[in-house]
Amino acid sequence: MLRRLSGLGSTVLPRPQLLSRQAVGALVPALDGKELRRGYLYWDGQLADDARLVLGVARTAAGLGAHVLRDVKATAVTAESVDAVDTRTGALVHIRARSVVNATGVWSADFEPRLRVKPSRGTHLVVRAERLGNPHAAHTVAVPGHFGRYVFVLPQPGGVVYIGLTDEEDHTSNGHHPEVPEYDVGFLLGIVNTTLAVPLTRDDIVGTFAGLRPLVEAAKDHGVTGAGGTADISRRHLIRDVPGTPITVVGGKMTTYRRMAQDAVDAVTSRLGIEVPCRTKTLPLVGAGSAKQLRAVAAPARLVAKYGTEAATVQALGQQFPHLAEPLFDGTAITGAELLFAVQAEGAASVADLLERRTRLGFVPADARKAQGPATEILAFAATLAPGDGART
Repeated sequence: MLRRLSGLGSTVLPRPQLLSRQAVGALVPALDGKELRRGYLYWDGQLADDARLVLGVARTAAGLGAHVLRDVKATAVTAESVDAVDTRTGALVHIRARSVVNATGVWSADFEPRLRVKPSRGTHLVVRAERLGNPHAAHTVAVPGHFGRYVFVLPQPGGVVYIGLTDEEDHTSNGHHPEVPEYDVGFLLGIVNTTLAVPLTRDDIVGTFAGLRPLVEAAKDHGVTGAGGTADISRRHLIRDVPGTPITVVGGKMTTYRRMAQDAVDAVTSRLGIEVPCRTKTLPLVGAGSAKQLRAVAAPARLVAKYGTEAATVQALGQQFPHLAEPLFDGTAITGAELLFAVQAEGAASVADLLERRTRLGFVPADARKAQGPATEILAFAATLAPGDGART
């Protein structure tokens, strides 16, 4: 029913189907076959790299005229201005605009005192895919005693699998690098091991990471839309639009980010008296293309899946600079050309940018250590290139 309501045909979003025990075992080899009866295959959660989604949104906005400032920290916000500080230089930044949107996530209540934000920690474990038999599909494990709550085992590009996630209120983390407590590790292992033929141990964990989701509550008033007076903190977002204050958008989740954006943009245009329909719902991101266009891109399928139509540019960088065409280290498919593209076209300015916010190598500390040297060299190499060399966009 949900697939039909999406309006997508079966060539884009295939129909769900029942699977035999043997078919389930072929897709997810690590499952305990003695406990298997049947499976149900559905197509969902196909985002392979959330970092690339964030970059795609930011670069698409820039292509439409947005000015993107990085490494600035807001210190004061009004309906038409933002005071901030450049965290790299310490310089003060003052920004004026016809309208300001507070979309600061777990920090939203810092600029909107009528909100009550509850940061919820979502922890993930990272294991090598080979430890789970190199699964071809994600599988879900129900959390006992919690209707509708699951632990997800998600295969990722690069030979790793993410296992997550928790949902614990956390007011102590700084929001940038939330700590992963031992309790979360034990909880996730305990749930997922109920389905595995050979249980995972802590020695199988090669990395961990966590994020904070802003669950929101607000007093009932005329300025709250999108979620009623008190947001359904498990699913829905909230827009607060009160004259004389910034428009605030908070809550929600990644799968509803376009609807959140549309509601925020509609609030802005209404405040400014502009009658222009929002394009967010159907706006393609940079690199998007039809199936026919993507098949015609002169680059390996791995790069096309990751970069779309821009894969040809990444491939050309490897041809222009052959020393960057090889993988960064044994055990990864990511090449130096991809990091150079991240510097030239995606604004990467540090090793952390490259390993944590353009790739996800930073999720596995051992891999990050192997990649740190090549990443440092590529940053230095990029600084020697003349304007126009490579992939600047």
